[in-house]
Amino acid sequence: MRFRLLHLFLFPSWLAMASASATDPGTQSAALASYQRVQLARTQAKNMSGKEANEAALQRSIRQLETELIYLDTPTVQEQAVGYKPLHFRGHDIRVDLASLYARLNMREQALTTLEQMQHFAWIPAIGQMLSADSSFDTLRDEPRFKLILQRSALPKRLWQGPAADVAYKDKLSVEERIAGLSLFWAEARANFAYFDQVPDLDWNKVYLDFLPKVMAAETTRDYYRVLMQLAPLLRDGHTNILPPKELVGTFFARPPLTARLIEDTVVIEAVHSSSLAQRIRPGEEILAIDGIPVHRYAAQNIAPFVSSSTPQDKAVRMYTYQLFSGDAKTRFTLSLRNGAGIEREEIIARTGYTDIVPADVFAFRTLSDGTVYFSLDHFDSNSSLQAFERVLPQLMQAKALIIDVRNNGGGSTAFANAILAHLTDQPIPAAQSLIRSDDLYARAMGMHAVMWQRPVKFEGGTAMPHPVFAGRVAVLMGPKTFSAGEDFVLAFNALKRGITVGETSGGSTGQPLMFALPGGGSGRICIKRDALPDGSQFVGKGISPTVHIAPSLASLREGQDPVLERAIAELQRPAPP
Repeated sequence: MRFRLLHLFLFPSWLAMASASATDPGTQSAALASYQRVQLARTQAKNMSGKEANEAALQRSIRQLETELIYLDTPTVQEQAVGYKPLHFRGHDIRVDLASLYARLNMREQALTTLEQMQHFAWIPAIGQMLSADSSFDTLRDEPRFKLILQRSALPKRLWQGPAADVAYKDKLSVEERIAGLSLFWAEARANFAYFDQVPDLDWNKVYLDFLPKVMAAETTRDYYRVLMQLAPLLRDGHTNILPPKELVGTFFARPPLTARLIEDTVVIEAVHSSSLAQRIRPGEEILAIDGIPVHRYAAQNIAPFVSSSTPQDKAVRMYTYQLFSGDAKTRFTLSLRNGAGIEREEIIARTGYTDIVPADVFAFRTLSDGTVYFSLDHFDSNSSLQAFERVLPQLMQAKALIIDVRNNGGGSTAFANAILAHLTDQPIPAAQSLIRSDDLYARAMGMHAVMWQRPVKFEGGTAMPHPVFAGRVAVLMGPKTFSAGEDFVLAFNALKRGITVGETSGGSTGQPLMFALPGGGSGRICIKRDALPDGSQFVGKGISPTVHIAPSLASLREGQDPVLERAIAELQRPAPP
């Protein structure tokens, strides 16, 4: 019972956080004071109305909260709330609190009216679930008005799910289901996609009409997703994709433990991750053709139409490193190769069935000969990145200098990236400048067509606990595979002026994707947030340039050298600037 009451009073606070708008700090002070006053009153009312509270205590709690509603309705506070959403949504939260108290005193009319007023602020499925589970409202269960309140609460989940999005996988989707998937992705992009300016010549309405007959003709689910997955790349954004159902992943994306890359306009084997395959294929060998088709033409015909990318360097990584060998798990392909001596040959490669895969070390750590510590951070997908870094902190704190390698970091959570950066500075971690769409439907109804922007909420973490900070010199290695949260790491590192970056320009894509289900078990995602460097400079669609630009060559790959790492070591050995 104590948990239920605490849950009732505190649960809605997430709504205010998620709706916070950015205003000038000077204008927020009065609004913040009002917010704190109302929150204090809510806490006092909660303390008075615990499990054992008598009727008099419940009445006192009601009077206190009713007083706060009157306060919230005053013109001055209403004006403050326009620019400070957390204050605005106190009106929602106090009504949730009050309705519970009214219901406990069997004040049915007041409870129902207050819940209806609450829904003038928002319809929230989680609030409806909370009301359904709260025994305080047992006396209202059969009331038609209460049932309607619960129904309204459930509406958003059904509305945003999209037509036919809950249809499970089957070999053939109906034509209506196929059209529904196309319509859902198209509509979500039209309403929420943040980078239409990156494709100014794209007619999104014509795209829909062009794809409509294609999805209608694609009778099998396999053929349908082969068509649909060519839709997202037209938006040219690395965080905007369509993925097939899990039943078809092996049909489209099976690949051998073998990676290639584009170097000096030559496609070469970069790494072999299978012991048996390594006996046949060597890093540095040039790929001439795949299944008899010259490799560049093969990539353009078979890979490029399915590649969602934000920049040319990002597209090259996806075409030649991540997706070049992708295909049906049941099929093999023929590689035409040329080694360093100029000898050509062919190898037939299976996409699956390898039992001797050598996994890559995603968090490699070693101390170099000059006392510099090298640490690779290949992802921020989980807390394991932070844990790996903190495990080596004792050795790191004794190091002469530090090299952090994020050349293979495809992203994850920026929170983990920032937690690692916190071990390099005592300063607050800078963040990207972000915008999301806030298109005004009322203005549109009045004839003004505009795409409008607002700053999203910045979720602040708790007070940082004392932790060791490395004060030595630092270099960060970066490249075109540095992507998403990996780029957030680089932009914050640069803004801190904590050291140098060495390598190649980053992938040029970050942001927040909106995820949603598609018919047959597939999924879509659309980038809904624009990010810029802390100083406002644009990097999405361009990439972040390193302090020292150096790229591997075909010769260095064949000789097993790492010129980017070598250059970073040399730069750190130079006398520190005054």
